[in-house]
Amino acid sequence: MNNDPYAVALKNALTEIKNICPDVRRSFIFAEDRVIATGDPEPDEETMKKTIDSFQSVAEKADAIGSLKAFYVNGNKGKIILSGVNDMYLALAASEDADTTYLHSVTRVIIPTVLKLLETITPTPPASPTPLQSEPSKQLIVDTLSGFFVGDSVQIDTELLEEWARLLRESVSEVEIESVDGEATQCKVKEINDSKLKGKGMIRIPEKVCKTLEVKKGELVKVKPAST
Repeated sequence: MNNDPYAVALKNALTEIKNICPDVRRSFIFAEDRVIATGDPEPDEETMKKTIDSFQSVAEKADAIGSLKAFYVNGNKGKIILSGVNDMYLALAASEDADTTYLHSVTRVIIPTVLKLLETITPTPPASPTPLQSEPSKQLIVDTLSGFFVGDSVQIDTELLEEWARLLRESVSEVEIESVDGEATQCKVKEINDSKLKGKGMIRIPEKVCKTLEVKKGELVKVKPAST
C-alpha cells in the first residue's frame, strides 16, 4: 500500500468509517485506472483485485446505457457496496445486518470531505503517527436540535466522553467544534438522550449553534475536548 500522506489520510478516513459503522468488515479505495490507494483493515491483494475486476467488468457493460456510479450486492453472508467518489471508488464489505442507508450517508460525508481537504493542502509528513494523545479529536456527523428548551449544549455519545476522560484523566464538560470551512465554537456537552442515535457517530447541535458554524444536518465536523 502507498504510505504517502494522501494515502494515510484516506486510510484514516476508512478507519473512521469502521469506528462509526462497526458492521463494516473490510474497505478499500481504488482509482479508475485500478490502482489501489489504500485499505483498512488491510484486505489481501488478491481479494481486492478480484473485486475491482468484477466491478470494472460490470461498469464497462454499463457504458452502453450511460455510466455506473454505484454497485450493491446483498448476499446471505454479507453485503458489498461500491460507490464512485469523485474520480475514485470506495469498496465496502459489511455484515448482513448492516444498515445500508446509514452506510451510504456516512460514506457520502466522510470520504468527499477528506478528498476536499486534501485538495486544499500541500501533503506533508505527519508530525506524529499517533496524535490522539495530544489532541483527541473526532469527526462526527451533525444532527440538529430544535425546540424552546434546547439550550446551548451539544450532545455526543457517552462512550466518546468516557474515552476522552480516560485519555485526559479528567471529565469533559465542554468541547470545541470546527467545521470543514474552519468556523469554530466552544459549547458545553452532554450525552445523547435519543437512544436511536446512540453509537451512530453523531453530534447533536442546537440550530442556533449550527448557524454560527454554518453547518447543516448530515455534514461532518471535528470535535475535541475544549482547552481548560
